Amino acid sequence: MGVALVTGGAKRIGAEICRALANDGHSVIIHYRNSVDDATSLSEELNNVSKSAIIRADLEEPEDVKSLLPKAVQIFGPIDILINNASMFEYDNIGSLNSDLFSRSIATNTLAPILLIQAFAEQSLEGQGCIINLLDQKLENPNPDYLSYTASKTALAGLVEPLAIGLAPGIRVNGIAPGLTLPSPHAPVSEFEKLHDKTPLGRGATARDISEAVVFLIGAQSITGQVLFVDGGERLHPRDTDVLYGRGE
Repeated sequence: MGVALVTGGAKRIGAEICRALANDGHSVIIHYRNSVDDATSLSEELNNVSKSAIIRADLEEPEDVKSLLPKAVQIFGPIDILINNASMFEYDNIGSLNSDLFSRSIATNTLAPILLIQAFAEQSLEGQGCIINLLDQKLENPNPDYLSYTASKTALAGLVEPLAIGLAPGIRVNGIAPGLTLPSPHAPVSEFEKLHDKTPLGRGATARDISEAVVFLIGAQSITGQVLFVDGGERLHPRDTDVLYGRGE
């Protein structure tokens, strides 16, 4: 099997993706910024079923991003699978938006994945590989909240098709757009569950759902340039505010 690099892989959805990849037989490199203890613990867990290592980089810093792939290649050899999972997610709207938050959101959620994709393509053996960008169901269910985050994810989503064309035939590029998945500290679990109940399927996505979608896309050799929504149909239930987070209050 291949070697996978998962950005933001130490916790939450990223950690579940790492587990799924290891269980599928891949060697996994867990990227983190601040969560060294979580990354170390997860790597020890994964080493029971596959090979795993951790690597640090600040995705807001272009020089860190540019050195991430070369450092990762030194661990297990060329990277076959790139999962751009790490995201910056801070509240703003048109009234509170400022250039600092907008720039940092673009740096982490858009520019860093692009630079990693560029480096991935340069190091890929015979131009082969699979890239998956984690996006958001807000792409088709927009509201005014988390404006900088939404802009950065929309920009990344807009690159899926041109990158799929530009990197074909050997490298496939796809996206996964989750809905509400894990509880947030901004709202009680009971409110989170109520929102899941309101989706067309009466349930939301789980971290396992998303990790299984990742494994599926890695194995689906004829799929490229697609965005797969894993959201319980949440995108089909429009709302004018990010209800779970109460407009950041």
